[in-house]
Amino acid sequence: MARVKDFNRIPGLMKEFAKANRRQVEVGIFEDAPFLVTIGVKNEFGTRITVNDALAKKLRAMARENGHPTDNLPKPGEQLIIPERSFMRSAFDEKAAEISYEMGALMAKVAAGELEESYEALYESGRILQRIIVDAVASGDFAPNDPLTIAIKGHSRPLIGKTGVLETTQGIRVRVVWV
Repeated sequence: MARVKDFNRIPGLMKEFAKANRRQVEVGIFEDAPFLVTIGVKNEFGTRITVNDALAKKLRAMARENGHPTDNLPKPGEQLIIPERSFMRSAFDEKAAEISYEMGALMAKVAAGELEESYEALYESGRILQRIIVDAVASGDFAPNDPLTIAIKGHSRPLIGKTGVLETTQGIRVRVVWV
């Protein structure tokens, strides 16, 4: 007579799912890159800056340095406007159903033993969102840059600096943290 040897994986799965509930995935630009955080926030939400004498002087110097006319630059007391160019919120909102489905599929792999830890599933789901955001930035489908910004950067693509860091995984990163 054949004997069936049973291995109960349920306690381990329960422990792994409990760990997953105490972690969260973060995707974005993190505090160890403060300059990128500043650029990201100003573009994600837009901003209005009242130009003071020092900023007006700096803008004119940058314009002259880059061969750009200074007659249309904001004067002291006027507003410098950076339009909203949501690249994180809009990318997430547009693909929320896809991300949710992929997360469920990854946790199912944990349950099936195809992934050893919930950390792997969480990290991989973050990588999916990271790719979605990077693709959104690379698409360049945003409010156009100001002509002075184009002169300074040397190209017209919003959210992309001279190094192109926001359209890469160097700028948009993933981390899994305990909560």
